[in-house]
Amino acid sequence: MIARTTKPRCVLLDANIVIEAHTLGIWAELKNRYEIVLPSVVVINEAKYFRSSKRGSKSIRLGEQITRGEVLQMTASAEEYAELYTIFASWFLQSLDPGETEALALLQAQKTPESFFCTGDALAIKALAMLGLSHQGISMELLMSKVGLSKKLQVQFTEDFFKTNIRHGQTARITCEGLIEPI
Repeated sequence: MIARTTKPRCVLLDANIVIEAHTLGIWAELKNRYEIVLPSVVVINEAKYFRSSKRGSKSIRLGEQITRGEVLQMTASAEEYAELYTIFASWFLQSLDPGETEALALLQAQKTPESFFCTGDALAIKALAMLGLSHQGISMELLMSKVGLSKKLQVQFTEDFFKTNIRHGQTARITCEGLIEPI
């Protein structure tokens, strides 16, 4: 009997991770090393183009990659979105991008319990910690290093940035800043 190996699963929440991976030329390698799950909003609206210093603006064709089974797409239901509005103050949720909100809804609903939340957005990282899901977060830097990839990254993609914003979110969870009531 042949043992089947499964790739670790990863939610690439924010379009900025998808775009940065394309810009750095590591998208194909990430797809080979991880089972990538994307919120539908990221696929449909947010991650369509990236700028390459060599070639100018270039298209990202996530729909084609989904059709070929290279990446997966998940959609949060209206009920899963509504659940976030019972937890977070509306002003806080409105500060998040739609793709981040959808990924948080999927994580909160435990539709992707084995997935990691990867983003370079401070508020989205903070929201993850506010939900008590810090253990499901990962920086782009750590995501890359786990599979032997190394590139110079902008600050928002580093492990230090991620950990700092997790701490801010944990504090906000305790003080209820941005929450409707204690979780």
